[in-house]
Amino acid sequence: MAEKLKILMLEDVPVDAELVEHELNNIGIRFTLKRVETKNGFVKEFTEFKPHIILADYSLPAFDGISALEIVRNHDSDIPFIFVSGSIGEEKATETLRMGATDFVLKEKLSRLVPVVQRALHEVEEKNKRRKAEELIKSVFETIREGLLVINPEYKIISANKAYCEQVKKPLNDIIGLNCYKAAHRRESPCFESGIECPVKHTLETGEVFTTIHNHHSGEKKPINLEIKSYPMKDAKGNIISVIETITDITERTALENQLRHAQKLKGIGQLAGGIAHDFNNILTAIIGYGNLLMTRLGGDEQSSRYLEDVLAASERAAQLTQGLLAFSRKQIINPRPVNINEIVRSIERLLLRIIGEDIELKTMLSPKDVITMVDAGQMEQVIMNFCTNARDAMPEGGILTIETETIEMDSEYIKRHGYGKEGKYVLLSVSDTGAGMDEKTKERIFEPFFTTKEVGKGTGLGLAMVYGIVRQHDGYINVYSEPKRGTTFKIYLPLIKAEAKEAKAAGAAPPCGGTEVILLAEDDAGVRMLMKEVLEKFGYTIIEAIDGEDAVKKFKENKDRIQLLILDVIMPKKNGKQVYDEIMELKPDAKVIFSSGYTANIIQKKGILEQGINFILKPVSPQELLRKVREVLNK
Repeated sequence: MAEKLKILMLEDVPVDAELVEHELNNIGIRFTLKRVETKNGFVKEFTEFKPHIILADYSLPAFDGISALEIVRNHDSDIPFIFVSGSIGEEKATETLRMGATDFVLKEKLSRLVPVVQRALHEVEEKNKRRKAEELIKSVFETIREGLLVINPEYKIISANKAYCEQVKKPLNDIIGLNCYKAAHRRESPCFESGIECPVKHTLETGEVFTTIHNHHSGEKKPINLEIKSYPMKDAKGNIISVIETITDITERTALENQLRHAQKLKGIGQLAGGIAHDFNNILTAIIGYGNLLMTRLGGDEQSSRYLEDVLAASERAAQLTQGLLAFSRKQIINPRPVNINEIVRSIERLLLRIIGEDIELKTMLSPKDVITMVDAGQMEQVIMNFCTNARDAMPEGGILTIETETIEMDSEYIKRHGYGKEGKYVLLSVSDTGAGMDEKTKERIFEPFFTTKEVGKGTGLGLAMVYGIVRQHDGYINVYSEPKRGTTFKIYLPLIKAEAKEAKAAGAAPPCGGTEVILLAEDDAGVRMLMKEVLEKFGYTIIEAIDGEDAVKKFKENKDRIQLLILDVIMPKKNGKQVYDEIMELKPDAKVIFSSGYTANIIQKKGILEQGINFILKPVSPQELLRKVREVLNK
């Protein structure tokens, strides 16, 4: 819709209206909303505002939704009219649909509102398309690209356009008078006699528009999908005199729809994965932290130490699992910089040789030009190593592993042909093997978390899911080409930039050390707060605790001259960490602060933390990491 979506709301409770408007912000398009409470207001705005869609409460003090529905239907039969009510029951709701309402949404289930609105708008759009299509057929019969023909009740073709002639590879003079099944399928009897769905037969029998999809093969044996629609043409008495049939090649559209559905499915899984991060990371912070503290007190008890080492190792694996889920959901914090992909491949080539073993030959075919893109180098190394590990497993008896880089340009034709991308120049990283390959069903699920073809215990199924998330988080694209017994090629497209590559600076981790400073620790999770307090106090620091945002501001005001560092959780009750920070900066502009969070990157960025480059630690955090970060910030 080119213009702003105009929404008219009949609602007398402002709070309910605000909740509805908040939900509508997720619709993904711009809109203007006007709210009315009375009949006069409704009639006035309906006439002057000319809304595209109407949302109405069922019952109001001075007016009601049913009366509003009657007014609308008397003037416009197509405009979507949706009841949004807390008082309407299922029986009444069903009755409103019979009276012409488009749909209904209960106020306690407002999450349904956006899909209901989108579906209603889509249905209106489809109706408009069909209406315009019928007008177009009459006026520009020969100009449309779809194959189009007119068929009489005896299944004979009485007219056809140029596009249809090209589809059946016959001139118009050879088509007129032929039975449609003979012209299109070279059959001597109607298609339906062989059990093939026939739109013309359906329309002749019912008088209705009918749509079906037929799968065909071209001369090169490539499958194509044809959408066939049939429309009745009637005389003044309502008798069907002929049927108009349109034939559209939707092969490309079907492929794009499949890709979209797949992307939406992965996005949904990613949202679920990212949603567990905060609580899970808080739990892991406590487990890892107390485990490390206990380790320092065991002394010479070797058996207990061994048990505790196993607990900590399992906790670290759990933390890695969380990071894997965050990577897939594209909510992991990344540190992008200009990097030459060729240098990444060269830097890990020796490691790759150890990973794949002696039975597999590694070939690198790198672009002679610098292929520089803005990426997190560590994550790109992880991507390549993951591909190579999978390739090794796919070639148990040996084979060839090839890594290639080149530059390509995506133009509109390239995007149309491949079904993805944005126009521009890209670095193409390809990793190919000569292994077992994959069938179509496996390829469709290859990037889903926890999907694996390996035996139980030999993989989590998170490897390629992480790769997918990392690539998409870098505004890149990933595709896989594979056939059983013919190997696999993964292709990654990353935006090419004009910049000099920066070398990564390796810095060894300093040993943790303590101090005597006073630290304000604001953390609403009691377990995490107690752990941090114990760790910091053990190393000499004095800790002032705060259980939420308001408490943090209060404690700071009381101890402003003593406090030398603040540790603020990003998300806290009453006031979040950013709000606390802003208030404290007004009182003490040079205050030192460390933010901490177990939430995902998109939540943290919304709070304005990462953009400012402020010191930050991501949960789960070990006692050593916490102590190092505290000392680092205090020493600045």
